[in-house]
Amino acid sequence: MNKEILNQYVSLRKEIADEQRRIDQMERQIRSMTPKAQQIADKVSCGKRGKKPLGNVTIRGIGDQTAINRKRAALRGRKAKQELRLAKLETMVCDIEDFIDQIEDSEIRRIMKYFYIDGLSWAQTADAMGEGYTPDGCRKRLKRILVK
Repeated sequence: MNKEILNQYVSLRKEIADEQRRIDQMERQIRSMTPKAQQIADKVSCGKRGKKPLGNVTIRGIGDQTAINRKRAALRGRKAKQELRLAKLETMVCDIEDFIDQIEDSEIRRIMKYFYIDGLSWAQTADAMGEGYTPDGCRKRLKRILVK
């Protein structure tokens, strides 16, 4: 695990929230696309005997729904792809959290959790660590560990 991956942790969490928002938006779109039952009627003649028609009949039915069904299917396909992307992002986040949890040094583990997971600044991280910690000290300790 390198520093670039750890720096992406916050971005990954924001990306997960964005993807979830997009999925929710698509679900709302799909639900709003309820087919409108349009009644269609047409009058046709039943045939002819000589030059005279035998009678007229009214044929009734529901209009073509294929366009709306195609659009709903396309949205469901996009939603499925986004859910796969979301699962991949969540796996990456879990891997980073597992890496941080496996660090044996409690001090470094706390610094990493404050800075990467909680998204605190270096000054806030130093405050959370307690007395005797400075922003530069926390940053340098973490940098030394990541170089190893």
